Amino acid sequence: MRIYESFKEAVKETERELIEMGVDVWPESMQDKTKLTEDYQTKELQGYGYIITNHRGKDEDFQFLGGNIDYALAEFNERIDSNWVNPGLSYMWRKHVWEEFIHNGKFAYTYNERIREQLPMILEELRNKPSTRQAVMTIYDRHQDMNNMGGKSRIPCSMYYQFLRRRRNNVEVLDCIYTMRSCDIYTHFIYDIWLTMRIQEYMANALGMEPGHFTHFIGSLHAYRKDYRDKGVF
Repeated sequence: MRIYESFKEAVKETERELIEMGVDVWPESMQDKTKLTEDYQTKELQGYGYIITNHRGKDEDFQFLGGNIDYALAEFNERIDSNWVNPGLSYMWRKHVWEEFIHNGKFAYTYNERIREQLPMILEELRNKPSTRQAVMTIYDRHQDMNNMGGKSRIPCSMYYQFLRRRRNNVEVLDCIYTMRSCDIYTHFIYDIWLTMRIQEYMANALGMEPGHFTHFIGSLHAYRKDYRDKGVF
């Protein structure tokens, strides 16, 4: 597994590896779309993983790589809101990406809906049992999501976050392991990383410690032809 010291290094090296080693895959569906053109042919890496060892420069790297910090901050605040949020307002900062997925006034799901009741429970577990391996906050819900396979409705790309309190160099830190079934490198990758690292920071701060390592596993890391063609890669 590759280990990086910065957000920017991880993103650029991951893109390079996808460009060099990605294989052709033509999916039957994307989000809630089932009639796909050749624009949705992908280059894919399976079972991809890496570690970012610290959070320094995260926000600057995110913006350097083209991330919309206004969207990211608004989305983070909606995710941790204890009130029910759907569709919320954060999507307006990336309306060109998200508006088409609003049906009957709301999204098929929001991260807020999936995690808002779990957050306080996970924090309580981490406070009471410092060495716990059970602080897992799930996004994918088989009771809701299995019935939506095949493009019937949107299914979360994220599976779960796992938080681990550990000591490193005589300092207690909160590590985070983030597991995804699927990730679009050009549309969502930097946002998925930033938002998860921000939640890791939020949890660490609530526990009175520093954020530690960020570990990311992705079942299908891919780029769509419509995106990589415009960038002149592959």
